Amino acid sequence: MKLNLPSSVASSQDIKALLLELQDYTRWFTHESIKIRTSAGHASEPPVLSPATTELIREWEGKKPLSQQSLDTLIDMLETYNATAPTITLTLAAPPTSSLKLMLVAWCRENIASNILVTFQFNATLLGGMVVRYGSHIFDWSFRRQILAARERFPEVLRRV
Repeated sequence: MKLNLPSSVASSQDIKALLLELQDYTRWFTHESIKIRTSAGHASEPPVLSPATTELIREWEGKKPLSQQSLDTLIDMLETYNATAPTITLTLAAPPTSSLKLMLVAWCRENIASNILVTFQFNATLLGGMVVRYGSHIFDWSFRRQILAARERFPEVLRRV
């Protein structure tokens, strides 16, 4: 069964946060199921879940009814996804906005791999542009690199300004 992550889940850290919430939810769900079967106690409030976790559970529930076994399967699938998905690191000159993150993640999932995880970093010394790391490959499209590559022409450009 294919796992479609919400677009807000971009990195390995996001998946780990989802896993923690799902494990909490599974414990609560199991406890409530036992209460219902034994007619013991009153229902307790479910744990507070992030919108991404709520979306994931709703999508999962549409594929098969919720049970402890189906939730355990979802957790196993997320752990496998986290361990096997390709990862790309984007280093920007400033922390990206949430809309920029969503746009970059969507682009990577459409053009590179549908299951890619995207990690964001920032380094102000880049001055602009970005550095992309995928496996052992590094692609440097930063302004800093462009300036250093043309350092002999840089004084000429400054004289014209």
